[in-house]
Amino acid sequence: MQSKPTREPDIAAIKRLGQEYFDATNAGDAERCIATMSDDVVIMPANRPTIAGTKQLRALSQDYHATYAARYTLQYDEVESAQDFGFARATVSGTRTLKSDGSVEAVLWRNVWILKRQADGAWKFWRIIFNTPREAE
Repeated sequence: MQSKPTREPDIAAIKRLGQEYFDATNAGDAERCIATMSDDVVIMPANRPTIAGTKQLRALSQDYHATYAARYTLQYDEVESAQDFGFARATVSGTRTLKSDGSVEAVLWRNVWILKRQADGAWKFWRIIFNTPREAE
């Protein structure tokens, strides 16, 4: 399969999708977060079970937003696209506040995203892997 070179409009759309996800997360809006995902999304967080599909993700996302108030910042390290697939490597930093007691936790995540163009032409998250770097890095 021959791939087309990266196209700037696709890269811009992929970046907007990532920003929309984190804007929704910071607003505590689980449904807006879910809207950025393909129905068959697979998320592989470090040291936790794999999340498969938006039905499973919805329950976890609603619980997350009920538990935490997030203030995350997204920085892209690399974004590419070829035909109907996109790839992004990004760093997310910020804080999340436990709503029950107000305790604040700093977060730093390294993300790898594979995105897939949908039938309507929109980009959606298709596969996600993320982890926290070790202190020594």
